[in-house]
Amino acid sequence: MKKMKYSKLLVCSLLLLSHQGVNAQLLKGVLKAPQKVETLQIAYSLNGDVLSNVYRDITCEADGSFTFDTQLPKPNYDVSIYVNNDIFGVHLETGKTAQVKIEQDKEGKFQISFGGDNQNLSKFYNAYSRAFDIMKYFSIDPKESKTTDEYISLLEKEYADLKKQLKIIKDDKQHEYYAKLSDGMYKWTYIRILMDDSENTGKKLKEYPEYNKLIASIDPNDTINIPTNLTIAWLSSQQEPITDYTADQSDYYLESLNVIGKQITNPDIRFVLTNSVAYNFFSFVAQNSDVNKFWTGFKEFAKDYPQLITSYEPQVTALLKTKKGSEIPYIPTLTRPDGTTCSLSDLFGKLIYIDVWATWCGPCCKEIPSLAKLAAHYQGNDKVCIISVSVDQNQKAWLKKLDTDKPAWPQYILSQEEQNKFMQKWAINGIPRFILISKDGKILNADALRPSDEKIIETIDSNL
Repeated sequence: MKKMKYSKLLVCSLLLLSHQGVNAQLLKGVLKAPQKVETLQIAYSLNGDVLSNVYRDITCEADGSFTFDTQLPKPNYDVSIYVNNDIFGVHLETGKTAQVKIEQDKEGKFQISFGGDNQNLSKFYNAYSRAFDIMKYFSIDPKESKTTDEYISLLEKEYADLKKQLKIIKDDKQHEYYAKLSDGMYKWTYIRILMDDSENTGKKLKEYPEYNKLIASIDPNDTINIPTNLTIAWLSSQQEPITDYTADQSDYYLESLNVIGKQITNPDIRFVLTNSVAYNFFSFVAQNSDVNKFWTGFKEFAKDYPQLITSYEPQVTALLKTKKGSEIPYIPTLTRPDGTTCSLSDLFGKLIYIDVWATWCGPCCKEIPSLAKLAAHYQGNDKVCIISVSVDQNQKAWLKKLDTDKPAWPQYILSQEEQNKFMQKWAINGIPRFILISKDGKILNADALRPSDEKIIETIDSNL
């Protein structure tokens, strides 16, 4: 999702939830793909925000046909369809049936067409999804990256084209809603581009006049700003950004709750932002922070949201079990690129530096050049072992990335079962995550410095 100084508020890790289906057939589709499709999913958000995203795998019949049924949070809902690395949009309505046809050409590219009910809404939401696909404005391959000005120009063109598409929506209320949604997502995408530029150049976000103008235009209590992520962008702008993720940040996140308490009156947004604060604390700074202090303050603030307290309690337990000097909470089985396996414990006897990553995670991939330099620095050192452990679900994408990059240090991947146990027991909500383990198999740091940090070699050497 990573660049992580600011965008870690949103990015690389999502909360996967299950949802029970009902008898209403919302979607009928057919997939015509001569090449193998690794991913076919439908995604939608229960609360409108990214942390409540639900992902449902779709299984096609022999002729490529598929259906999708579920109980949506409200009668009219926009959902996304993921086909490999492509994203498409479709509008669903309870009691009606949308139809889609997804076709793959000889070059492997996909196109979608619509039938059934609400065709114009589906056409527009698909255009919206395609226009603001974040991968248009960021590349995990530095060779394919554009300049910030080029990304902004592309965004302006996509937004201008999208506004022309609005004319196909005839209902006034629907037209107004999608116009506001498009405007909000345009602003958020612009902010994301500036975040990336800030991370790359070291320039503070508040030094960008465009950023300040965009933030000033956000109404933090407008519900439309939940799906566009502008509520979270607004919250992050209310405090100076964190510069040292190795320091105790419990006060910072408690102050975020204080900002919410003072300025957010919309109950839906209050819930989403409260959840976001906890998620980001536990995902990115908790290992080096006073967990008990934050947890005490959070439980008091979130007393009206017992479901949030219940959902994060296991995180607190896991974090307290992964402090420095603790026994490893779970030793996973690692799978090599050739399919053979070994246990993490087989590597004990050396200081182990683990890179937990995935091919779809931009911040993870951005660390690869620094990780390569770090691995080269310790090459031949029998006291240090540097490994990368992928949490990709798409093993083919992982192998393709390895074939392209040809990393010189050991690479492993976790099966889905191992991944679930590993992430839960180690209290990992977000990636990239770096872990230091002593030669005798004890935790040195369950949230260690990144390879790009100038103090990483000093830190590793000090623990030898």
